[in-house]
Amino acid sequence: MSAWVLLSVGVVLAATATTAGVGAAAVRRVDLYRWVARRRSVGVAAGTLLTRPGRVFRAANGLAATGVLLAALGLAAIVARLPLPLAAGTVLLVAVPLLLVMAYALPRAIGRRWPETLVQGLVPWLRRLGVVFAPLAPRSAEAGERAVINAHTQAGDAETVLGSDELTVLSGVLAFTERPVREVMTPRTNIAAVREGASLEEVGRLFADSGYSRIPICRESLDNIIGMIYAFDLLKITPGSELPVRPVASAPASKHCADLLYEMQRERQQFAVVLDEYGGTAGIVTFEDLLEELVGEIFDEYDGRSYAERPMAELVEATGATPAEEIAARFEIALPADAETVGGMLARAAGRIPQTGERYTLAGLEFDVLAATPNRLERVLIRRGPVTPVALERGDHA
Repeated sequence: MSAWVLLSVGVVLAATATTAGVGAAAVRRVDLYRWVARRRSVGVAAGTLLTRPGRVFRAANGLAATGVLLAALGLAAIVARLPLPLAAGTVLLVAVPLLLVMAYALPRAIGRRWPETLVQGLVPWLRRLGVVFAPLAPRSAEAGERAVINAHTQAGDAETVLGSDELTVLSGVLAFTERPVREVMTPRTNIAAVREGASLEEVGRLFADSGYSRIPICRESLDNIIGMIYAFDLLKITPGSELPVRPVASAPASKHCADLLYEMQRERQQFAVVLDEYGGTAGIVTFEDLLEELVGEIFDEYDGRSYAERPMAELVEATGATPAEEIAARFEIALPADAETVGGMLARAAGRIPQTGERYTLAGLEFDVLAATPNRLERVLIRRGPVTPVALERGDHA
């Protein structure tokens, strides 16, 4: 009886793995991109197949081989009990054709017929099992996966089905899954927070000055953020009442944006504290921050821009926190890659924090410091240099 069980388990395992592998291979890459971009229920599995195809196919091949081995052992045990002539006839006329049909031909037909259903149901399962079979694969396989993905993303077969805008969105989705939270958070130095026990007047003043709709509440220091308060909640309380503290999520700075976005959506959280490697507060991130990484900037009537374009002499006014790559793209030049923000780049070039009124020339651009504090650069005017000096009206930058 055990031999028949072994044979049955082997056939089922081989058939399932072959079906999943063929289904994953039969799906067109452009369909995978569409499922991810349109947030289909199959999108998570499709994203896995796009970003980690080697792991999926290693698992499918490994499980299929394991199933065939089990089936062969079970078949050998059954045939060993039969007389030699009958055993030979059974193997040649019954067992081998049956195994080929059940473990190969039929699964391949099913895999090609319903690839979307198979990708959604079996790829997540194969991805987890792929870890078991990873040691059997060459070390270069993982490194080659990303190159293969990028090559297919830029290939003409996708371009014929998807427009350039769709491909841009899809490339952003794939990059988003690998971007750490530290790259999108509001850094600790820019956090506007209130201490536990602050009065209603103090909180209202901070909301008015900062322009934020949510502000964290800390106990003693920013390393102990106990919650946050929503501006709308101020309309529901009376003077003397305790502030309504809402809970906040937390995440390590190395956590991927896609994972945090999913967790915040599942837990209905709008605000998360980003922790450094020592457990202190590295920054904060909101659900909107993460969403903007996918769809671009979301502006409301109270939002300003991180930089303001001026038609005269191609001037750009930026904050110190403006990403350096944003300015590089705006002027179509290459800026030093050792700093992430305009303020950090100028501080590295000067060896100190730039002061109001100073001018710096870097990578063919001139930077006029409009406002700065002893600890940070606030606003800077950028233009191509060298140019004729432009008189700045005080009222424009107050």
